[in-house]
Amino acid sequence: MELSRYLPFVNKWVNPLQNAYFFKLKEKAPRLSFGLSIFIAMFGILIVLVFPFLVLTLPFELYETVIKANELKDWIDAAIQLVLIGLGVAFSWAIYNIKFSLPTGLDITEEKFPHLLKLIEELRNDFGKPQIDRIILRDKYEIRIIKTPRTHMPFLNTRTLIIGLPVLLTMSPLYFRALLARRIGQLSTQHTPVTTRLYFLNDIWAQFNTSCKHAKNGFTKVLSYFFQLYSPLYQSITMPLLQEEELEADSYGMDLINDRDMVECLVYEEVVTQFLKNKFWPKIYHMAKRSKTPEFMPYSQMTKVIKAGITDSEISEIIQAALKLGINHPAPEPSLSRRLNHLGHAKPLPPKRLSKTAADYYLGSSLGKIIQLFDKRWVSKLKGKL
Repeated sequence: MELSRYLPFVNKWVNPLQNAYFFKLKEKAPRLSFGLSIFIAMFGILIVLVFPFLVLTLPFELYETVIKANELKDWIDAAIQLVLIGLGVAFSWAIYNIKFSLPTGLDITEEKFPHLLKLIEELRNDFGKPQIDRIILRDKYEIRIIKTPRTHMPFLNTRTLIIGLPVLLTMSPLYFRALLARRIGQLSTQHTPVTTRLYFLNDIWAQFNTSCKHAKNGFTKVLSYFFQLYSPLYQSITMPLLQEEELEADSYGMDLINDRDMVECLVYEEVVTQFLKNKFWPKIYHMAKRSKTPEFMPYSQMTKVIKAGITDSEISEIIQAALKLGINHPAPEPSLSRRLNHLGHAKPLPPKRLSKTAADYYLGSSLGKIIQLFDKRWVSKLKGKL
């Protein structure tokens, strides 16, 4: 059950895209904003830990109370402790039975992708060898790291590095290296150890929220109601911090390439993501609906379209639209203006045209088979929607 459907005011306060209050708080009182982020994070951790804590500690208190009970008041205290132990056991069992799903995708192994694994290992060495448990390739434009709880607690997680095939197909080797360095550097927590951990908690609480929704246990459903409120509220309160962590991730990229190349990379990424979102994919789906068997395969044609299909006027239009968002844009990711300002550049630099892709460089002979596989999967998903 979606709790926000029955509590309309929830949408106002927990929808991060509609609430800029916490950005104003960050500007006027940065220490208070940071303290509030710490508090909301500790509150969520406390809720998860309090029930096992009750189970481990209260039986001893109950024993002492029963042994020394002389009056009615003592037996009432014992009854309350017994109820709390029961609730602790019930909710601990509910937490234990939450099923977390690891991100799915094509596993990247050294045998099949030696050049890509070599790059990842080099970047890990550059940033102090942060642990990465899984590396997968997916069909969306993204490079991110997901921490999935493996102890039913928001720590001791499985760390999955997700690389989107569209990133490899549309970025040069240099730009791709910088984008990958952003995430691996971020995982190392070298620059901002506290805020980076708060950053990763955002995804972890979202997984608690999603996983609890599908549970059948009554106590887990109660937890589900809590996380339906808490998870989006956590994102809303920490959104200024999430933006700063994205800016810090840009700094990790600059640890490996110069600032001019990093600025060009960010501008080019803005152009590519907006072009794919607003031009490429809508046209792909429009063409697919006109025929039972799509003739235009997206992943086979993506690089070709990016190289020849984006005109100079479209590049300029996309950049100007991105700059109009300004610096204080209430969203999980900072605006292009703020990212450029963070790197010390008030104006965007024109990105270099794509010649050789990161897919050609790092996937090598496996590229053709991967593209065929992802196109085939796309057709299967398309038939399921139509």
